[in-house]
Amino acid sequence: MVETTVLPLLDGVRIVVPDSIELITPYVLREQQDFFEDELRFVRELLQPGQKVIDIGANYGVYTLPMAQKVGPDGHVWAFEPTSSTAQFLAQGIAANAFGHVTLEQKAVSSSPGSAQLSLQRNSELNSIIHGQPSAGDSETVTLVTLDESMDRHGWTDIELIKIDAEGEENNIVKGGRRFFANLAPLVQYELKKDATNVNFSLIREFAALGYDSYRLVPGLNLLVPFDVGSQPDPYLLNLFCCKSARADRLVERGVLLRSSDVCRMGASVGMNAGSGGAGAPYHWSNSLAHLPYAATFSSAWRAAEQAGDSMGVIRGLSLYSKSRDATLSPADRFRALEASFLALGAECEREPVRLRLASLARVAHDYGARAVSVNALRQLLEYIRQAGVDPNEPFLPPPERFDSIPCAEPIPWLVAAVLEQLEKREHYSTFYVGAAALERLEDIHALGFGSPEMERRLSLVRLRIDHARRQV
Repeated sequence: MVETTVLPLLDGVRIVVPDSIELITPYVLREQQDFFEDELRFVRELLQPGQKVIDIGANYGVYTLPMAQKVGPDGHVWAFEPTSSTAQFLAQGIAANAFGHVTLEQKAVSSSPGSAQLSLQRNSELNSIIHGQPSAGDSETVTLVTLDESMDRHGWTDIELIKIDAEGEENNIVKGGRRFFANLAPLVQYELKKDATNVNFSLIREFAALGYDSYRLVPGLNLLVPFDVGSQPDPYLLNLFCCKSARADRLVERGVLLRSSDVCRMGASVGMNAGSGGAGAPYHWSNSLAHLPYAATFSSAWRAAEQAGDSMGVIRGLSLYSKSRDATLSPADRFRALEASFLALGAECEREPVRLRLASLARVAHDYGARAVSVNALRQLLEYIRQAGVDPNEPFLPPPERFDSIPCAEPIPWLVAAVLEQLEKREHYSTFYVGAAALERLEDIHALGFGSPEMERRLSLVRLRIDHARRQV
């Protein structure tokens, strides 16, 4: 019998999972006290008491249970999880939180009702419906239902959000939910990729044919913006959202979504002008950064460099970023400023990828949702520091926001710690996927003395897995 453990999340929800650090979800929850998808934070802020939501591919409940907490007993969550063993853990999690407003269905959602074989993997997140030739590995028979049939059976009338993460079954789920998507028109969160490398463009087109426009999340603003299907998505992007026009109108009113027309009308060049202005301007670094604890070490050098006329493009980019952080502005103005900051700093780093502008680009790129750009900037910066030290003659942002409030008495160890921590959090979704190779970096972070509690948890988990692997030999 598999032993269980109860792991608390940052929001107080408790999740029941197998007691193993050799499985993805139990490991990640121990490491981060949450799941690693940025979209989960958006969903938490989006949902309100009394709303009704659906989770397809619920697994252990990393979305189901936080969603149930947010909608409360006056709302309802329907969770579909076909794997028998995983559904049992989820049932225990529902009970552990006393969520009487969650309906768990041990069924798979597809294009037509019936039954199918479910391929079973060691990590339940990878289980999938078998199409074509039977799998040579373990499998179990599962019941298939459709969204249309489930809508009739449950009497769904107003669904706020449906999350679909079904390991390749997403297109079939849409086919079996034509009436559901036409009549209820919820906001949809869906998995972007068919596998580790291939984007599911056919699913984007299927939703578009139903009148659903797709959006991506801007992590730094917790805001949905139109997804450009003609561009290459950030390789770290896991999920998209989509909805019809009427739902988009409501989300615009709540300040959590921008329409294509808004983004196109604004244009990046307008945002570039918003960052102009000298030391008296409200978003100039002397007003937005100089008061922060880390800046005390550098501010006199920054003033001298600005007086000499150096780094004006970087200073403009920082002003734009500060504007994007102003919560009194409209979501449209904040996104315009963030996008312009990303473009300005990217151009400066491309022209001259030196000094601490790379740190600023890493911070802004992450907030904008260009995670690969952020990771690349961090790698470049780390190499630059190792080769040439730190040139402080330019205002900059620490890569992780946490370091804004950490004084910088010794610039090199402080900055190396900041870069290493952000690389550790952003280069991979979790140290679960890195294994023993993560040990050296985590030990360096620990030795520098600036590590967060999460970095200490990561170090402990990596050491535990290494010890476990040694005992297995």
